[in-house]
Amino acid sequence: MKLCYIGERFQRKTLLQKMKLLLQAEKNMKDRVTILGYVNGSGSHRVQLTLVGKSRKPRCFKNISKTALPVHYVHQESDWMNSSLFSKWFHDCFVP
Repeated sequence: MKLCYIGERFQRKTLLQKMKLLLQAEKNMKDRVTILGYVNGSGSHRVQLTLVGKSRKPRCFKNISKTALPVHYVHQESDWMNSSLFSKWFHDCFVP
């Protein structure tokens, strides 16, 4: 990046300071999800993907019903798959 001065007046914030503020304003997303999928070796039995997130009703699914999603969405505070979620997935999605 090249900076140059033209004229006699200085701005209160230089271009470099503005760039630093812009970079500080952009924070990394800390949202995480867990995805569970299953396919047998021959590919004849495929199970719908299961997405585990933190929110009960995520903003991205605001006007969409859960049944219309191409994935099975479940929520949990830690957004990880644990034994109770796995057994629920096994009985609701895998076995029916």
